[in-house]
Amino acid sequence: MRPALLWNPRLLCERLAVASVERRRLGRLRGTLAGGLSPGHIDSLELLDIAKRVGIEVIYDIGANVGTWTLLATSLIPEAALEAFEPLPAHVEHFDKICGRLPGIRLHPVALGSENGTARLRVTNFSDSSSILPVAWAGHEQFGLKESGSVPVAIRRLDDYRAERVLALPDLIKLDVQGYELEVLKGAPDCVAHSKAVLAEVSFIEYYERQCLFHDIVAFLAGFGLHCAAMGHSTPTGRPLGQTDVLFIRSGLLR
Repeated sequence: MRPALLWNPRLLCERLAVASVERRRLGRLRGTLAGGLSPGHIDSLELLDIAKRVGIEVIYDIGANVGTWTLLATSLIPEAALEAFEPLPAHVEHFDKICGRLPGIRLHPVALGSENGTARLRVTNFSDSSSILPVAWAGHEQFGLKESGSVPVAIRRLDDYRAERVLALPDLIKLDVQGYELEVLKGAPDCVAHSKAVLAEVSFIEYYERQCLFHDIVAFLAGFGLHCAAMGHSTPTGRPLGQTDVLFIRSGLLR
């Protein structure tokens, strides 16, 4: 415990309240596939609770990383089939170890974008932050991100890839692709038009060069009748926003 807490009762009470909330949130997952996740992995827990209310049978986890969000979604909406998309080979290997044998989950080792082709995925010193886009000044300054290498990846339009493999259309699309979210959506108009909900990590600051920002995602999804319904648990209030998870729901579905 920090010594400052001993002579600052208000700060102590605030810390205890935060810890109590986190214990309660993690307690909800006890005994599930997501029972071993940390607080940093469950920011969208409440957003998934809301999304579940509109009826979710198929989930697309785009930017699946090593599978932590997949475990959370599968624990909260166990009846849904889940198609995961992750291009970074090291993450694909880890995902397979965590989720590879779970029923109803398939992993597609491909990057998604607005056009079919190839690109180099820029790997950073924090691999979760790897992106098609170069790291911008804010990414260096706030998160200490540095490019440590790159790997070639195939990029596919989601609508084309889905049609070729005869995948069921999604009810919920989750997006966490480090600033490339709008490019993914542009390549998926059929999937977006069918979706009841989109859960996306959005940025208010340019952490990657030429990345999309919150208002870009809002405007694009509004054209498909999907509107901002809720923000993730850790979204700050009363101070500038950097990144957060946002849930978009199709108009008229949420009662």
